[in-house]
Amino acid sequence: MGKLVSDTMKQNLALVAFLKQHDIYTYFLPVSSACENRIVVKGTERINFISNNYLGFSTHPKVKEAVEAALRKYGLGIGGSPIACGSTDLHYALNERIARVYGQEDCVLYASGYQALLGGIQATVRRGDVVLLDSLVHRSIVDGVTLSEADKRMWLHNDMEDLEQLLERVKNKYERMLIVVDSVYSMDGDIAPLPEIRRLAGEHGALVLVDEAHSLGVIGKRGYGILDHFDLPGGADVIAGTFSKFAGAVGGFVTASREYITFLRHNCSPFIFSASLSPLIVAGVLQSFDLLDEEPQWRERLLANSRSFIDGLKSLGFDTGTSVTACVPIIIRDTQKTMAFNKIILEHGVFASPVVHPAVPHTESRIRLGVMATHTAEDIERSMEIFKKAGKELGII
Repeated sequence: MGKLVSDTMKQNLALVAFLKQHDIYTYFLPVSSACENRIVVKGTERINFISNNYLGFSTHPKVKEAVEAALRKYGLGIGGSPIACGSTDLHYALNERIARVYGQEDCVLYASGYQALLGGIQATVRRGDVVLLDSLVHRSIVDGVTLSEADKRMWLHNDMEDLEQLLERVKNKYERMLIVVDSVYSMDGDIAPLPEIRRLAGEHGALVLVDEAHSLGVIGKRGYGILDHFDLPGGADVIAGTFSKFAGAVGGFVTASREYITFLRHNCSPFIFSASLSPLIVAGVLQSFDLLDEEPQWRERLLANSRSFIDGLKSLGFDTGTSVTACVPIIIRDTQKTMAFNKIILEHGVFASPVVHPAVPHTESRIRLGVMATHTAEDIERSMEIFKKAGKELGII
């Protein structure tokens, strides 16, 4: 009988054991309150910088009202896959809303953002095609390429010269080329240079897919993401995203031409073989789109808070990399110090996320922070005091 836990698995488990032994393990902590600017962790209230609920919509009164109404009408779930009995009038309304936001013809909804990227890529390319990835794209994109059996090539992060050289090397060798980027990179908070990517794709006959996970609701004059940010209609052939950031919920989407979306509805495994997104979530996300249009103050507050937060960290001497959005790293470059830093700030009242190998290379370990529109000036000021204390104690600043 084979071993359930392999030697490779044991190597990974050894790191977990080490962190627990040294009392610097801070993952999977119990939360007993809503995801707001202050959050109760292990029975104690702390400032919440671990969330992607950037606009604070998950607890907005109007969102709660919409979810309660959907619960009374539809109950908890649909009881089937989208292709069977899982597409309500709410689902169709959200499809239409997302397609309109992005200037596309149609849309499909997924149970998660991960599934949306996995399915969108898996259905777009196949063996004999090639996918060109920015080196820092989300893991769901890499997994989607693996599932598709297309070849994978990577270029240096946001380096357009490297992308152009890569396109030159692979052109005429594959049936089709697909360029995939994150609009906003989740570990660095910087933005993909989409106009230049679109230009290079046009010159070399490649398609473009963008992952809007961390940009919808965050960038753009209307909060409509990277195409809105660059005023670039038609800047991507396929647009995928999630509701876990913009709406603080769950679920994902892919939007594109009507013909392409019809193909996904009948050929995309993660879409066909998963239960449909709960109508409660759909109702909440629809209301979040209304808030995005009707209450722009949330985006304005998020932008102001993000600038204040980044400026504050830089003034203390922390390395925040290239971030210009609500995704803000404190780059520490040492796994043990990263975990120790997170333990110190947790003890003093800040809930944040340590990111270490294998999520990032050992030399890129960091604390990943998510700024919220609902953070107060007091939240930001107090967090700076705590970060300064931890940074000084560990010799980081």
